[in-house]
Amino acid sequence: MIKPYVKNWILTIIDSPLSWSTIGFVTGLALGANLASMWIMFLALICYLVLLRYHGVANPLTETKLFATGPSFLICWVFGFMVNGWAF
Repeated sequence: MIKPYVKNWILTIIDSPLSWSTIGFVTGLALGANLASMWIMFLALICYLVLLRYHGVANPLTETKLFATGPSFLICWVFGFMVNGWAF
């Protein structure tokens, strides 16, 4: 059984737009815009929808940060594969 403080720490990381942005950028940087990257994007966006469903009804205190995770993931993925194209 996961202790409550560990569960809250994990949820804080998962809910953070910074962690989603980092994953998106690294995916775009490492793979560029190819089929494998698209499948990872597809699975990540499904996980994002599951995350939204898990949180249920919108809470005014966390709504902005929660809804910013998906678009920040996509934008940083695009930046990642742009940098991949420039650097490699």
